[in-house]
Amino acid sequence: MGLLIGVGNTVPKFPYQELWYGIRINLKNGGHNVADGKVERVGNLDLHRSLPIQKRIRRYVAREDGTVNYWLGANDSTLKEGGGAAKLNAVDGIVQLYKPDYYRKFEFDGEYLLVAISEVALPGFTRMKEKSRSPWLATFNRTNNKPTCASFLQWESTGSVKRVAETGLLDLLPNAAEYRGGTNVTGNDGKPTSVLGMPATSTNKATIRTRCKSLGDNWHCGGWRFREEMSWLMAIEFGELDSQAPYNAQKTEDGFAQGGLGNGSYVGGEWGAFNGYQPFIPAGITAKLGNNTGVVDYLIKEWKSGVDKTIKVASYRGWEQPQQYLWEHNDDVLVFYTPFADGGACKLYLCSDPAKFTTPSDHAGENVDGYQELGLLPTGSGYISEMGVANGYSFPSNVTGGAANKNYCDYFWRQTVNATNNADGWYQLLSSAYAGYSEHSGVRCANAISRGANAGTDWGFPLCLEFPSSEGI
Repeated sequence: MGLLIGVGNTVPKFPYQELWYGIRINLKNGGHNVADGKVERVGNLDLHRSLPIQKRIRRYVAREDGTVNYWLGANDSTLKEGGGAAKLNAVDGIVQLYKPDYYRKFEFDGEYLLVAISEVALPGFTRMKEKSRSPWLATFNRTNNKPTCASFLQWESTGSVKRVAETGLLDLLPNAAEYRGGTNVTGNDGKPTSVLGMPATSTNKATIRTRCKSLGDNWHCGGWRFREEMSWLMAIEFGELDSQAPYNAQKTEDGFAQGGLGNGSYVGGEWGAFNGYQPFIPAGITAKLGNNTGVVDYLIKEWKSGVDKTIKVASYRGWEQPQQYLWEHNDDVLVFYTPFADGGACKLYLCSDPAKFTTPSDHAGENVDGYQELGLLPTGSGYISEMGVANGYSFPSNVTGGAANKNYCDYFWRQTVNATNNADGWYQLLSSAYAGYSEHSGVRCANAISRGANAGTDWGFPLCLEFPSSEGI
C-alpha cells in the first residue's frame, strides 16, 4: 500500500508524486504537530507552501436558486470581488463559503496514517465534491421563516465595527430585526444582551430541515461532511492536529503555515448570567478578514455589571468561529446505539443526499433510507486518540490514551446504555461545542448524547448548499 502513494520509509518514485501534498501521522507518537514528530509534511512541499486547494476556499453571495450572485472580496467580505460595496444583510442573497472540488486519500501503513490531497484525480484518491455552507451560523427571516446567512453589521472607514456613540452598542443595519437571532426574544433589543445580528438558536433539526427546503431542494443543514473536510485541510495547512493551538500568523523558516485558531473559551457561568446562553458574537464580525485566516477582537458591553469584555474571534479561510461558540446541528449524520443486550455500541451513519435527511424516532429500526454506516464511535467519552476511516471520510474511533494535548486534542461525548435506562436508539451528532468548554471543543469534537428532536439556546445551525451534479460554479 505504501508504495502506491509514497508512505513508508523510502522516497516514493512514480509519475505523479509532485501532484499531491498531505501529512503522515505517526500513530504511536502522543504529540499533535510537526514540531513534536506526530505529523510530517509529505508529498510536494512546494504545494504545502502554495496551498492551492485551501486558497480556492472563498466567500460569496448566493441566490436562492443556488447560483452565484457575486463573489466577495478576497481580503474584505464587505466588498465585492473587483470592487464596490457588498450587501451582506440578506438583500442580495445568502452569504456562503465555497469549498472546491479536490481529491483525497486516506491510507494506513503500519504505524502511520497518510492523509493526501490533490487538485487532480489520482489512483486511489476519492473525489471530494464541491460544497458550500454559511461562513457563520445562520438565522431565519422571522416573518416567513426562510433561513439565511447574513450580517447586519456596519463598518467605520477605519475598518472597525460601527457602534452607537452614546451607548457603545452595535449600530446595525435597519433590517436586522427581521432576522433576529437567538430565540427571537425582542425584550433585549437595544441592550447589551440583544440577539439582533446573531445566529438563530433553539430550533430542532426537523424544523430547520423544513425551512431549508422552502429555499429549494439543495439547501440543508447537513454540515458534518464540510466540517470533516475542513478539519483535514486545516491540519495539512498548519501541520497541526490541535485546531486550538495558539494562532500564529508567521510562517516557519521553511515557508509553511503553523499554529491553529487559538483557545476561545469563556466562563460558562458568566455567559449564562449575561444572556442565558443566547448567542453573543454577531454574525460576520470577521468580514474584514475576507477569505484569510486570522483573529479579530470583539468588545461585548456589560458582560458583567459595569465590566466590558473583549474576546477573540477566529476565522479559517473565511470560516468564522468554527469551534467553541455554539453547538452545531448536523443533518447529514446520525448516531445509533445498539441495545444493552447487543453491547450498547455507538454507530455513526452518513447520508449525502439532502432529500433523505431525516430525524428517526428515538427507537425506530436501525435501517434508515439513505444513511450508510461508517463505523463504530468510541466506547466511552474522552479525548479523541484515533480516527477511523470509511467511504472516504474519517470519524472518532477511540479515546484510549487521548488528552487535551495529545493526538487530536478534541473531546467525544457519548451515552452509556444499560439494562434499565432505555438509552439505545437514535441520536443526533453535534459539532463545535459551546463556548463554556475549553480544550474539549476543537474542530473535531463530537457530541452524541442528544436525541434527534432536541434543541437549545446555545445550539445553532449551518445553512448548506449541495451541488448534486455540478462540475463547478
